[in-house]
Amino acid sequence: MCIREIRVLDALTDKAENHIVRLYEAFMDQNFFYIVQQAMDQNLCEFQKSNGLNKLEVCDIRTIILQLLLALAKLKDMGIVHTDIKEENIMLVNQRRQPFRVKLIDFGSYYTIHDLASMWTPDIQPRCVRAPEVILGVPGCNAKVDMWSLGCVMGQMALGRSLFPSKCELELLHAIFGTRGLPSARMLDAGIKTRMFFDRTQIGRDAYEWNLRPWNGRELASGTKSLRRRVPAKLDSLDAIEGVEHGFQGDDAVEVADRKCMVELLDRMLTLEPDHRITPNQALLHPFVTLQHLSGCERYHEYYNFSLQRYREAGVTLPQAPLFRHEDSSEETVPGATQEVPKRKRTSLRRSLRSFFTRLFTRRRKKQPVVAQGAKDSLSLEDSAVPEDMPANTAGTSRAARKSMKKEKGSKTEPASSSGGSESSTPLSSSLEVPERTEEPPKKKGFLRRWLQTLSGSFGGCRGKKSVTTQDSNVSL
Repeated sequence: MCIREIRVLDALTDKAENHIVRLYEAFMDQNFFYIVQQAMDQNLCEFQKSNGLNKLEVCDIRTIILQLLLALAKLKDMGIVHTDIKEENIMLVNQRRQPFRVKLIDFGSYYTIHDLASMWTPDIQPRCVRAPEVILGVPGCNAKVDMWSLGCVMGQMALGRSLFPSKCELELLHAIFGTRGLPSARMLDAGIKTRMFFDRTQIGRDAYEWNLRPWNGRELASGTKSLRRRVPAKLDSLDAIEGVEHGFQGDDAVEVADRKCMVELLDRMLTLEPDHRITPNQALLHPFVTLQHLSGCERYHEYYNFSLQRYREAGVTLPQAPLFRHEDSSEETVPGATQEVPKRKRTSLRRSLRSFFTRLFTRRRKKQPVVAQGAKDSLSLEDSAVPEDMPANTAGTSRAARKSMKKEKGSKTEPASSSGGSESSTPLSSSLEVPERTEEPPKKKGFLRRWLQTLSGSFGGCRGKKSVTTQDSNVSL
């Protein structure tokens, strides 16, 4: 058992603060096995006994619960269930320097989630903090059994006594079901040990009813003060925790509102159905822990700062709620934990190749002008062969207009004189000017066919060129 505890503590000991006891060293001699851990003050049970089993203040309960929730969230991420959460295993580090800074110890009874789910009848947890699914032997228990135990510890800090004291499991079921009501028929049918505590009676043709057996001659009755004469066995109602003895600086309304929020969180921890019980990550986002029910009211501002100061003294920070929520159906993000990067969607090979060639041909087409390459070469050659006596405004004319201009020029002009030549007698009209062609936006379809035509035109324009010399100018046709 010591080797199992050393393994899990070695895996949990890291630089990040997770409110779990730190392992320094482990060694053994011929008779004993020694574990060197972090030195701490005293456990929570001894602290309450030294204070006369008085109730803890709501701010102190919140500080302790926040640290234990962070520890349980860390264990759940590693797939570990503590199964032994009680006041004796919650240690105060240094009550004088850091009030109510706690750490979770004793991992000798831990189980992995897989091993616990595969157990047929799990025999885990101390009796006073044992979850109802463990008592009834419901297969497939999970990490939510620790949340039930933490709820029992939270009620014990608020009441100053054990929440469900009992001498046997039948008495414990009377205490739990008398306060929380009976579980569903589905949960009772799934329990392997249900018939040890319940009698199944037929009330119809295909209808059955489960009745809890009496304990010590007493039937199950909701609202009874005690199953034993002197020791209170259970709460009459969770609302009894809302009673306030000493208000915050004479303002009872502030502490009453805070206690009501605490009772709401405790009620979700002590839910009978494991599927509906709150998880550690959900509890970290509850208003009782994040102080959201106090931050929105101006008259609670002083009490809100007082609660924040208790957090700072214990060395913990205020958890912040994320912008979105997701649960196991909806598992919320743990404060300080890194969020997982969403996975990229898988694309098919056909879609990837299509995208690649689309980008390739689009880039090649952007580099080419709108006018074909062969036409561009011919235009550039014709522009370079324009006679010197041609007006400058004919530079932008089309090819057909230039041919008509040449014919008209050849029929009407005279031979050049020896003094240097003369200008044409028929100047070109401005109506022959053709506006420059603007680029059209690329079309989505047929770009491959047009690109191939452009490529063939560029090779065709360079094939079979002949040079013809005339009297007026040198033109390459």
